[in-house]
This record gives sequence, structure tokens and C-alpha cells, in this order.
Amino acid sequence: MKTFNYYRYEKKHLKCTTYYVLLVISLFFFFLEAAVNASAAARASDALRTALESENAAEEFALNVFRFELFFMITISTLNSALFYIREQGQEVPAISKYLFAPVDIKKIYLAKALLLLRGASIFFIGGLIIYFSAAGIILGAAAPLLQLLQQFGYAFIFCIAAVIVLLLADWHRSRHIV
Repeated sequence: MKTFNYYRYEKKHLKCTTYYVLLVISLFFFFLEAAVNASAAARASDALRTALESENAAEEFALNVFRFELFFMITISTLNSALFYIREQGQEVPAISKYLFAPVDIKKIYLAKALLLLRGASIFFIGGLIIYFSAAGIILGAAAPLLQLLQQFGYAFIFCIAAVIVLLLADWHRSRHIV
């Protein structure tokens, strides 16, 4: 018996241009913010080195965690809406409801949609991580405060995981009342 691959089916039929546009805008904004912050930190570091005549200087290069989380929530919310909700007769209803009368496994469809949401969140998070670390490495070089940046991304990662879990639980709870 041939097994139907729900993940590939949902991935193929996902049409969420808004998510991709917001993802590109967010990552571009992170690139600009990281480059400006790294450049300012490099100038401050050079000024501090000349004033103290020392090789060690502290750079102020940090991730704005609040802004990262705000962009994350806006971007992932659009993907979540595209995956789990459809508009029917002017109302937004769970997309799982369109599968109620079909001979499919609703749990597998929900799992496939959840994996696509996790994939989208991972793309956002890893893209932001790469942009900040590459800007720090290129502009600040070996003096980049990578441990501090890694700690801030750790906080952002915890928030991102919690936000995705809350979105998935809310979608599951809403779809259970339909089923």
C-alpha cells in the first residue's frame, strides 16, 4: 500500500508570498542594523584603544532582542495563518475543517503543517543568526563579542520556540472544536 506524504503535499500547495516578503524585509533590516551596529562598535573600539593606548577594548555590538522577536512574531504569524486558516464566506476557519469529510489522517496533516511552521521559524532564526555573526566577524574581526551575541540569540531562541509552541497549541485547540 502506498503511503501519502502529507508534508510534501502541504509544502507543494503552500502559497504564502507574504511570509517570504516579510522574511526578506526582516533579514535585510537585520543586515542593515547589524552592519551599522558593528561599524559603530568598531569606531568606538578604535577611539577607546587610542585613548587608553591599550590593545583591549570593549565593543558594544548587540542584538536588539525585542526587535528580533517583534519581526519574528509578525513574520511567523503570517505563515501560521496561511498554514492553519482559510477564508470561507467571509470568516476565517481552521484549514483542518476542509479535510473532515475526506479519507485522510487529520493528525498527519496537522503534523505536516506544524513541521512547515517549524521550518519557517528555523529559516527566520538561522538567517538572522548568520547575518549577525557574519557582520560581527567581517567588521569587528577577532575582537567581535561572539559569546555575548550568542547569549542574546539564546534568549531569542527560547522566545521563538515558546512562540511557535503557543501558536501550535492555539491552532490545535481551535481545530479540535471544529472536529
